[in-house]
Amino acid sequence: MPESIARAVREDILRGRYRPGDRLPSERELAQQAGANRGSAREALKILAQQRLIEIRPGGARVGPLHQARLDVLRDMIRAGDGADPALMAQLLDVHELLLAGAARLAAERASDDELARAVALLGVLSDPEREADYPATLVSLIEGIAEASHNLVLRMVGNGLLVILASVVPVMRRLRPPHATLVPAVRDVRAALEARDAARAEQAVRALLRIKREHVLKQLERGALEA
Repeated sequence: MPESIARAVREDILRGRYRPGDRLPSERELAQQAGANRGSAREALKILAQQRLIEIRPGGARVGPLHQARLDVLRDMIRAGDGADPALMAQLLDVHELLLAGAARLAAERASDDELARAVALLGVLSDPEREADYPATLVSLIEGIAEASHNLVLRMVGNGLLVILASVVPVMRRLRPPHATLVPAVRDVRAALEARDAARAEQAVRALLRIKREHVLKQLERGALEA
């Protein structure tokens, strides 16, 4: 019950019913609305406070600024409206690009020969038209492999957080993948850069690949392709 109360209040916050600085209903009011006891309402508020969506103060709980919320709240923010929010999705893809392009640069500089060989092999699968069905799983493996090859623990931890969020929209994003022929030249550029251990070129090639995907996804979003 606390989780369901927290979910309902979180949705109200993310939909704009409660704005930063607004006072939330009291424990008693939340309990009455949910047909629960005050203990459940109290626990629900603690969940929201742990997510840094609200601040519990003397006299009641108030909504905090969204930029202070925990990263995992993004999963709910993306789906808070009637469909995925194009502006928020664009920002998420921006950060994903920054992280993965930076990881590619570090991987080109730091990867072992075996790590580099695995990444190159995965890029070969992505550019193979006969392996198109393997694209989603291969791409995830490639992202994880490049992050590992960067030998940067902090980057990997932040990247894993983003991957969890992206996974929440992967089922619909799969069908929004750009045509295979559009991706192949960019994939081959990434492969060539990693094989040459050219860090700057690897970073730029990954950026180019991700921007092809970003442009395609956002165009489809504008058409409502990610709606429920």
